[in-house]
Amino acid sequence: MSGFETTVTITGNLGDNPHYFSKDGSASAVRLSVGFTPREFDRRQGEWVDRPTVWHSVVVFGQLAENVNATLTKGSPVIVIGKFRNGDWVKESREVGVEDQLIRRTDIRADYVGLDLNKVTAEVTKNPRRETATAPATTG
Repeated sequence: MSGFETTVTITGNLGDNPHYFSKDGSASAVRLSVGFTPREFDRRQGEWVDRPTVWHSVVVFGQLAENVNATLTKGSPVIVIGKFRNGDWVKESREVGVEDQLIRRTDIRADYVGLDLNKVTAEVTKNPRRETATAPATTG
């Protein structure tokens, strides 16, 4: 991809528990539904009113997906930083005479996901350090 992709940051609450899946049986992935409800001051009513909730689909991969799946639950307030990704697929009809449907979806592919510490506190546990291959010792 180009180096000129736009990074987006969203905040909101998880609408459901993370949906964990494994891509091709190897790479970990999680799909999140993140929503927020904008509030505006209605001058006619003289009070704050909620506007319709806006939902974003977020996809997370690798170790971040593992951590998200182990940490977050429905309702968790989150901050997500990532990039928009477009995807299409064909939803096959199961009814005779009904055409297949092309589905287009824009997701946010998350580079970072964290709890919104304006709303909650958290206890941090570091991931265990992964063992790396060590170079053979040289004597000399």
